[in-house]
Amino acid sequence: MSTARATPALPGAAEIPLQPASFDIWDKKYRLKSKQGVAVDADIDASYQRIARALSEVETTPELREHWRERFLWALRHGAIPAGRITSNAGALTHKPATSTINCTVSGTIRDSMDDILEKVHEAGLTLKAGCGIGYEFSTLRPRGAYVSGAGAY
Repeated sequence: MSTARATPALPGAAEIPLQPASFDIWDKKYRLKSKQGVAVDADIDASYQRIARALSEVETTPELREHWRERFLWALRHGAIPAGRITSNAGALTHKPATSTINCTVSGTIRDSMDDILEKVHEAGLTLKAGCGIGYEFSTLRPRGAYVSGAGAY
């Protein structure tokens, strides 16, 4: 039985070439750019390096950071695709200080009061501003048609 062997890629080269549509999406949504719209990531591999470096920064020693940076970079070059906020925002703190690498969050418990509902709306605005999605669990709110005190309506 024969086994195909992949030839090693040139250092710094992305293993999987992007199709034109994929390149366009990367350029418009995930390529790091300055506030003036100038590309910071020169190419897709620069994005991979930025992401790998950012993900490995949590390690406690330079050796571990380098160990994981290399592995993350290998995975990215071989087709691993992180969530959109990770791809867009990891390692981008200088250019995007108020963003997050979290794609989706879940709101805290919403108490059945006007003050708490409005507080959750405010929190949602801040969450969306950071680029995250948000989910809600509404079972703590009264059902449709229930009496609302002081509103004068049902």
